[in-house]
Parts: sequence; structure tokens; C-alpha cells
Amino acid sequence: MQQNRVIIIGAVGRYGSGKDEVLKYLKDKHNIPFVSTGDLVREIAGKEGLEPTRENLGKISERYFRELGPGCFVKMLAARLRQSNLKIAGISGIRSLEDIRILKETCGKDFILIRVDVSDPHLRFQRMTRRHEARDPRSYEQFLTQEASEEQLFHVGDAEKMADYTIDNDGSLDDLHSQIDRWFEQAKLPSD
Repeated sequence: MQQNRVIIIGAVGRYGSGKDEVLKYLKDKHNIPFVSTGDLVREIAGKEGLEPTRENLGKISERYFRELGPGCFVKMLAARLRQSNLKIAGISGIRSLEDIRILKETCGKDFILIRVDVSDPHLRFQRMTRRHEARDPRSYEQFLTQEASEEQLFHVGDAEKMADYTIDNDGSLDDLHSQIDRWFEQAKLPSD
């Protein structure tokens, strides 16, 4: 199948920094669709007839990483996007240096990585508790434990250093959206 040129925008950042909010806003305001590694794993679970529980999704991820290598999910999503008619799209769920390496190798200058930064971990935890998702920690101690685990597994701190741009998410949601609009205008990217 033919591979088309597509600009891919990814967001990287610490646990609860607002990465998905950046991609959701780009979709809502600038008509840039995005795909998610998590959705891809849930799709695989459905095809295999498995409930999309955290445990099942974890087992699928481990199996795919073992069989296809780290970064396999972003590689699959990038291939899907390049087979589409889209000119620009986002990928949610980029965490590791391997994810970034694969996307830079696959897309070259057509891959743009945005770091979403929140300087205060307490603020990230507060925002997570407000979103009421089952996967989120219930206590600040749990939050720190999960963040440490994610850092050990994915080396998010190193991945953040690979970003082309940084957006500060210490302020309000309106502040974040204004920064995204300014970045989008400066980047001169096409809307799809």
C-alpha cells in the first residue's frame, strides 16, 4: 500500500501533564485528528475477544513488545496514518525514546514532538483527581509511585529532552489553549 506524506504531531510529558489535552484541543480547534496507542491496544483486545481491563491490556502490550519490539504501537499507527489521505495528524501515547526514535526515523522532519510541562507535581495530581478516571491514582503517594514506575519503564525525562517545542501547562486551561494557538500559528502547519 502507498505511503503518503503526513505530518505527525506527538506530545510527551510527565504523568498527568496534559498531553492528551493538547492533542484534543488541536483536534477540536484546528481539525487535526489523532490516534492513540491505548486505543490501538484496546482494538487488539477486542479482536482477540478480551475485555479491555488494565491487566489484559498490559498483557497484550507486553506480548507485542516482546514479539515486535519496543515502539511497535507507534510504528503501526504511523504506518496507518501514512496510508491515509490525511496531511496532518497526532499520535497520543508516545512515552519512550524508542517511540520517538521510530517516529523520527519513519517521518523525518514531518514528525513534531511537543513537550507538555507542569512544574509542580502536586498540580498534576490535583488535575488528575478532577478528571475521575479509573486508571488514575487515589492518593498522592500512589501518584508518585506510578510516576516513578513510568519513569523507570519509559525514561520519560530523557524522552522530554527530544521535544522540538515546549508548552507550559502551569496555568489555566485557557492559558494552555492560548499557548497551543500561538504555537500552531508560528509553526504554520496545515489543518486537515
